[in-house]
Amino acid sequence: MGNPESLRNMINTCRQNGVRVYADAVVNHMAGNGNDMFPTHCSGGTYWGNKNSSGGSPFWSQGFAYQNWSLTGNRPGMEFPSVPYGPNDFHCARSLNSWTDGFILNYGWLVNLADLNTETDYVRQRIADYFTALLSMGFSGFRIDAAKHISPANLAAIFAKFKANLGGNIPDDFITYLEVIIGGEKDLLMCQNNPYNYGSSFANAMKSAGLSDSDIGKVKIW
Repeated sequence: MGNPESLRNMINTCRQNGVRVYADAVVNHMAGNGNDMFPTHCSGGTYWGNKNSSGGSPFWSQGFAYQNWSLTGNRPGMEFPSVPYGPNDFHCARSLNSWTDGFILNYGWLVNLADLNTETDYVRQRIADYFTALLSMGFSGFRIDAAKHISPANLAAIFAKFKANLGGNIPDDFITYLEVIIGGEKDLLMCQNNPYNYGSSFANAMKSAGLSDSDIGKVKIW
């Protein structure tokens, strides 16, 4: 829908008119199935080629791959070269078939979208760097999509890296909203004292990660 400069101009125009702009940040997962890298395709004899993201960068996924990679001999995996993310940056494919099990919420693939391994330091840093880049564009904060599919401990670690990227100070006007929809799983997400609680447990995790009370107050539950 435009380039970085046009986005920056739009945000600056909004700010000049007293309007803050928030980015809808999708960081729990990458896209679902792309196409494989093989000369033939399992559903026909014609090579479809890779799919491209909205930014024009190619990506490959395991969904359409039906044999080992010809170059490495390994099982097929996820490839997003422009990030870059590779096979080790994703959770193993797992159905998200429970809304009351913290492990499944965190590790499951939401509607078969490639779930990022937010337990790794590298993935956490890439997400924190993305947040930092958004702030540099002029955004005032984020609405973090599918946040309840990232564990509170992982989110706390990501916010700590984000704060470090900013020199240890989160801007005064920063606010971020987590999409933590609370329905039948309210006991797990808010009422019970457990590591998957987005109330006191999440606040404690953020504090342990090095965020101040002021920082924690800027992170809201949507």
